[in-house]
Amino acid sequence: MPNKASAGILAEPKETLTNSILDLDRLVQRLIRSGWPEAWQQTNLPLGASRALLLLSAGRARNPREIADALGVSRTTVTGLIDRLELDGLVTRAIAPDDKRSFVLNLTEKGHQTVEKVENIRRKQLAEGLARMEETDLKKLEAGLEALAAAMHPSNAGKETAGIYNYR
Repeated sequence: MPNKASAGILAEPKETLTNSILDLDRLVQRLIRSGWPEAWQQTNLPLGASRALLLLSAGRARNPREIADALGVSRTTVTGLIDRLELDGLVTRAIAPDDKRSFVLNLTEKGHQTVEKVENIRRKQLAEGLARMEETDLKKLEAGLEALAAAMHPSNAGKETAGIYNYR
């Protein structure tokens, strides 16, 4: 059984490895985002409206208050964004079933298609990078991403998740 001193020695490499992974993630995300301006230019949406659309698509926001909170802007700003998205046929508003004074937002089919178009550009970027990797590295990456997805899954919060791959 490891003592406190050896536990500290073991923790340092894990922390160093974690920081290295986080730095690599930042780099990969930066490389992916470099293609996003092209993708979003095809939608003719302002950045704020694009971000609101992504929040709705990801299920991270369902109403104007949640969008405002996530974007760090005022509700007045969000109202303009939603008006634009609704005018472009990307979202609809519906009265909230639990509070008749407010409403919920839903993506239209066109809204889903717009997000999918941008996500396909991102997917293509990843596929091009993955195509240049060796099969053994791809298998390691797959195993690592499966483990990360399992660890990040809300049902596994606070649990040891080694070998639990229930993200699909």
